Amino acid sequence: MFSFIKKIQELLDKLKRNKGLFFTTLSVLSISGIVIFMYLILTMTGNVKEKVYTSISEDYVKTLNNAIHDKKLKYIDISKAIMTNQNIIDAVSTNNKAQIINETKKLNRAYKRNGMNSMIVSFYPVKDTKSIVRNTITSTLRSKSQIFGVEVQQNGVFITLIQPMLKKGKFIGLMELKESIHSLRTKLEENDDNFVFLLDKKMLVKLSLRTKSGRYKQVIKDYLVYQSAYSSRFYSKITEDGEEQFNKAMKLKHDSDDVYFRTYKPATDINGVEIGLYVIGEQIEKNNGFVNIADNMVKSVTMVSLGLVISILLFMF
Repeated sequence: MFSFIKKIQELLDKLKRNKGLFFTTLSVLSISGIVIFMYLILTMTGNVKEKVYTSISEDYVKTLNNAIHDKKLKYIDISKAIMTNQNIIDAVSTNNKAQIINETKKLNRAYKRNGMNSMIVSFYPVKDTKSIVRNTITSTLRSKSQIFGVEVQQNGVFITLIQPMLKKGKFIGLMELKESIHSLRTKLEENDDNFVFLLDKKMLVKLSLRTKSGRYKQVIKDYLVYQSAYSSRFYSKITEDGEEQFNKAMKLKHDSDDVYFRTYKPATDINGVEIGLYVIGEQIEKNNGFVNIADNMVKSVTMVSLGLVISILLFMF
């Protein structure tokens, strides 16, 4: 230990006698210290920025989940109102098809008049054993339970509530309330957020030829967008950034470019099968957006650090 200290003292004495070497060594050490300092500052600010991005992404997922849950509550309220309509109860309990069609048309027209353009109501009497219905309805008729979630049907992708119907405590059939998955856009864009639902290619086989013909466009890899439901500006940036960036984004569950910050959430259907992606985000330059605040914070810290380094260098020389 003492020999090590003695060697350091001898080195310092040697440096002091050779002033050129002394100042060169001091400059190298100082510049090295500044470089390390800058690296630490930039690394720390980068880590903080990533944590902020992760937090923002989690908030967007919560916002999306809340929007879907709000739809469920709305559907339940509507179903309760429908259950007070005795004409519908009687028609379903007796499997009166003509009356069911008539009452269904009345309800769907009323929803359109009240601004719920994508709302569709359908009824499935337990006594109707001849009509061909999809597997979800068949299994729910057997289980007599409530089901809520996203489902790919022949005429599109829907957020669906299937509700058991009772008459004097006896199960008489099912009521289905559904809206297009794209109706989430209106809810989420109320806060100036951007939203798009991307359908997995493998789900195309479930859609009718009329529904899918010429209406879906590939965005990236295995994902498609229903073109008429969205502005291309938001989802086209995903295409422009390429598959490599998209794969990185899927691992992080978020990404950003020069225009948008995006959060990705896998979309699963009623049976837990992955059917696509929810993409929600905001413009980077959104005035009150957290992404803009985080970027400005990082830029400010970086500029202050650079200013400090320049001041130290000027002082040294």
